[in-house]
Amino acid sequence: MIWTTTRCMQRGLAMVQQVQRLVLNRSIRTAPTMPARVFLDSENQYAHSILSGSLKPYQIARAMEWLDTAAVAAGTPQRVLQPRGNSEASELYSDLQQLVQHCRQNETQISDERFNPFVRVYCEQLHRLNDEQLLGSLRCLKQLPSPESTKSANYMELWNTLDIECCRRIDRWSSSQLLLVSDAWYQLGLARIGEFVWLALRKIGRKIRKLPPEQLVQSMFLCNLLRRPVFEMFDFEWNLANCVQEMTLQELGVMAMGFFKTQTPIRNPELLQHIYTRLEAQLDSVEDITLVALLKVLRYSSKLPQVDALQHLLVALQPQVDRVSLLTCLHMALLGCELQTCNDELVERILLRFEHELDAARLKDIERICLVIALFNLSTGSGVETRLVQRLPEMLRQRIPEILRYPRCYSNCLQFLSMRNVCDVELLSVALDPRFVRHVYRSGMPGREYFHLDSFAQLLGSEYKGSFLTEKQRQQMGKLYTQYIPDANYKLNKTDRILLEIRDALGSLLRSTITAKHLLPHYDRSDLLICYDQQQHCVIPLDASCPADYSGVLLTRQHLLGAKEAPHVDTLVIVVAGWNNVIRDKQRHTGQFAMKLKQLQQLGHKPVVIYWHEWRELETSTDRQNFLKRRLRQAANI
Repeated sequence: MIWTTTRCMQRGLAMVQQVQRLVLNRSIRTAPTMPARVFLDSENQYAHSILSGSLKPYQIARAMEWLDTAAVAAGTPQRVLQPRGNSEASELYSDLQQLVQHCRQNETQISDERFNPFVRVYCEQLHRLNDEQLLGSLRCLKQLPSPESTKSANYMELWNTLDIECCRRIDRWSSSQLLLVSDAWYQLGLARIGEFVWLALRKIGRKIRKLPPEQLVQSMFLCNLLRRPVFEMFDFEWNLANCVQEMTLQELGVMAMGFFKTQTPIRNPELLQHIYTRLEAQLDSVEDITLVALLKVLRYSSKLPQVDALQHLLVALQPQVDRVSLLTCLHMALLGCELQTCNDELVERILLRFEHELDAARLKDIERICLVIALFNLSTGSGVETRLVQRLPEMLRQRIPEILRYPRCYSNCLQFLSMRNVCDVELLSVALDPRFVRHVYRSGMPGREYFHLDSFAQLLGSEYKGSFLTEKQRQQMGKLYTQYIPDANYKLNKTDRILLEIRDALGSLLRSTITAKHLLPHYDRSDLLICYDQQQHCVIPLDASCPADYSGVLLTRQHLLGAKEAPHVDTLVIVVAGWNNVIRDKQRHTGQFAMKLKQLQQLGHKPVVIYWHEWRELETSTDRQNFLKRRLRQAANI
């Protein structure tokens, strides 16, 4: 029997839900057992290797080299099996070393019941150890065979008591000592579980501006580990701007990881320009992880003043496409997304890499490259973007286990593919199935991408036979995801101000009140609506039964006109195209904006696009009215 995608997804969902119910009914913890050394990934390991391999005075807890083979061969020390509560601190520390040597040599777990008395005594007397012995105890734990869990017997008692004692000594330790002990906790794999590293960072954070470069980098490395900002993160930026010349590009990469993981943009334009310049000068030799970290923070931090530097970097990145990894290529493609800046040649080369290595790409990578294809709305000479989006639906069918694990990537992929006119009704029906929606958003309202998918499915008409969102969900999303209709009595951004200026100019020109509506509620901005009767040559009011604002309803001609709906009545939609609706220096719209215009036409409306720069060039009210006359005449012969 051949399973369809829908059946396979439903079967997978049923299995996931059955496991969840079983776990809940047995009243045991629902989270999986945590491995003993957690939060270790290649990015953090690489960043730590930069610090530990540097000749600068970084505070690194070096590995211990004290294994006494003769002592181990003699068996477990008697004092460990029969500990005395009145032992000296130095004796206890020596016994711990002997115990660790025994466990390491014989692959014995510290959770062995024979060691329970010693661990109890050691934890009770731990406060008597000096600072060097306390640090040595942390280093000893790292030498143990990996426990099954951080909560393994004896192991948990040891690290938890060490954490408490380290926290007690924070106030009297210097920044160097705090960083050294924090590094020992990182190497132990418990930096994010214990309290010490966070509390140590809070103390260090009071004097970030005074830290030397190496302590600044190591502090930011710890912020990257915890993914939590420390007080005022601007102090990191201020200090970095002063000592950036003393850092290598690799160290700048570690700083970039910290800024990005703590969601802290760099605001200093001179510092951003320096990073752009340094990176471009060393592109041929920079390692992938450093390059990705810098690209991330540049994408997150760059604003309009950095567009020129961004465009130069995009050109310089082209020769690197074949040298770096596929993941690095992805971040090259994403670099210009926030500023709608696309280098078509670079993106085409990256898409060709993805075409050849698509089977090896993660679902998350596929989602991000779909965003690039959809946002930039490009048509390459090779046609690679068309071939890719046509392959993706079938590939998604082969990723069901991955989709069940990362379901939002799946729904986002479908949204991005819809912007390229790729529609697979079976995949769409799976995404909109109520059980799958609950799987994606288990405790809340569906995300914005579901608002788009539901509206897209409605516009497919009879072609689509699957489920939809409920009316209640649409109403809730209409209130949450759409912006308020601009009002002159409140603070306005530039695009909203232009919208109101156009509304007033149109009202004066047509001698009528012009209404702003969300005709497509899944787009957050409202547009101006003109219902114009070509026979009577006048604007007619909206029908009284027209749905209220923020209702989440797609507004068709029937909704707007009611009984007055007729071929000679045009519904004109004035759409303001802001700078973020067009690809910079290209004669094309973003994929989302192009899809908006297409969907307005599907509903029977006539969109009239007014670009923000066109309107700003008009100085007088007469110029503006003449401009609007020309646009209305072109659109509907008004």
